[in-house]
Amino acid sequence: MEIFGGFMMMMSIIGFFLVVIWFILPFVIFNIKGRVDRSAAMLEEMDQRLKHIERLLQEREVEEPRPLDPPL
Repeated sequence: MEIFGGFMMMMSIIGFFLVVIWFILPFVIFNIKGRVDRSAAMLEEMDQRLKHIERLLQEREVEEPRPLDPPL
């Protein structure tokens, strides 16, 4: 009977920890999801800015052709 009581005490402690994890885990997951969404939005904004900079550089190269030979 003492073995059964000890086993039940261990199971209740393990069950308590599982319940705590069960209640905390959704908040952790939703917090991570929010951070990932913000990171994705920032990456998309940076990508748009880089595209704009590349387009400006390509237009500048087309407008100002360099001479083939340097002046003497």
